[in-house]
Amino acid sequence: MHCRLVPLMVLAMVLTGGSCGAFAQAEEREYEPDVILVIKEKAFHMVKGNASGQHSEHPAFSLSSGEEITLELRNEDTLPHEFVSPMLFNVPFALDGNGVFVKLPNAAGVRVDPGRVVRLTFDVPQDSKEFQNMYEVFWCNVHGKQHGDKMRGEVLVVDHRGEIGGG
Repeated sequence: MHCRLVPLMVLAMVLTGGSCGAFAQAEEREYEPDVILVIKEKAFHMVKGNASGQHSEHPAFSLSSGEEITLELRNEDTLPHEFVSPMLFNVPFALDGNGVFVKLPNAAGVRVDPGRVVRLTFDVPQDSKEFQNMYEVFWCNVHGKQHGDKMRGEVLVVDHRGEIGGG
């Protein structure tokens, strides 16, 4: 059977229980998050991720440039919170879950309501010229705007190309 992914055909496939290669793969795709942050008690808590040597009370993790990652945000607090970062500014990302896109003059991210889980999937940015390790921050735009606020964290983006034994 030859499948074309047009809205009417997709609806017909779903209603009749039919299968279409690319559509079936998209439906069955399971997300295994690379980083999981839980938001509770007006703070970010690292559950899963490659820790980058936390030197403060704020969560910190590292990402490899150019790789696709999935970041999961679980809001276990009683208030809505946001995860925004300059790292996501003008970087396209897939949003899975019930969240709202947030764009600031120099950062972007997502707002997560209480009790909700949101996953962001994106390619970690890399410099288009000679790569330089990037240090970025993230924060809740509601409760973490100021430098001393509790709802802040750190991200180190590293490039592993050219390492001994690497490509």
